[in-house]
Amino acid sequence: MHLVNKLSKFGMLSQLDAATESAALPGFFGTIAQTFWLLLVLVAPFVIFALLIHFLERLIQTRLASRFGWKAVLWTGWLGTPIHELSHWVLCKVFRHKVLEMALFEPDIRSGRLGFVRHSWNTGNWFEEVGNFFIGLAPLVGGSLALAGLLWFFYPDAVVNMISNSGFGDDLNSLERPSFVNMIFGSVKSLLGDLISPAQLVSWRFWLFTYLVLCVGSHMAPSRSDYDGASRGVSMVVFASVVGLLLISLLGFETDRVVQTMLRFMSPVFGLQVIAIVICSLATIVVWWQTSLFSERFEVT
Repeated sequence: MHLVNKLSKFGMLSQLDAATESAALPGFFGTIAQTFWLLLVLVAPFVIFALLIHFLERLIQTRLASRFGWKAVLWTGWLGTPIHELSHWVLCKVFRHKVLEMALFEPDIRSGRLGFVRHSWNTGNWFEEVGNFFIGLAPLVGGSLALAGLLWFFYPDAVVNMISNSGFGDDLNSLERPSFVNMIFGSVKSLLGDLISPAQLVSWRFWLFTYLVLCVGSHMAPSRSDYDGASRGVSMVVFASVVGLLLISLLGFETDRVVQTMLRFMSPVFGLQVIAIVICSLATIVVWWQTSLFSERFEVT
């Protein structure tokens, strides 16, 4: 089966003309091309989420700091930073890194740092080297879990409806199973329907939930030093992923079925990340609107 036909099952491509389909590489090279495309399908949502969260986080913190000074960003950092740093710490333990020093919340106006985790590892150990990649990107995972916990605590019924409406529990072999995009759309639509309503807008629970989500979501993005650390293990992770998908394909397993299964299990996570982006985007608009009443008094670099 051609790569085009396989990708169409994800709902990402609806039609391609015969010229494109005939250009698909046959045999071993076709398998390699397919493997890279499937890897892209799995990785792209996380990359897009990281970029958007980082962009929104920068907008909010820069705006507040330019009007009220550097300490204004602490109104979200008191919660978001400890979750960010604890995410690093947990993955350090998982990948057997030695934690040298840690500060869950220790704002430093000179460096702009709110917290940190310093760790060391054996450079000759492939497992610990790979760990750098996951440790650097850990706040995305830790923040997502924290958001899931908040959603479950404040709106448990919304979680149940989200899973039901996403098609997460449908039979994988069903011809009527929803595509990956439709699962995400179903999750987001269900959550927004449960959370945004006239009754919710006058509820203290909704506004407290929104504020806590903003606290977590605006500090989920890895820092520049986190990205530097993750870059140490990215080549090994990509190599292992490509080899794994190649073996799956060469052994006769359907790689698209494997990826579909993975996407199905990750769709609630992606849906939750989309909700975080939506809430952070709304918060960014509100922050910019409210702070427009104040003149810019501080220079932010």
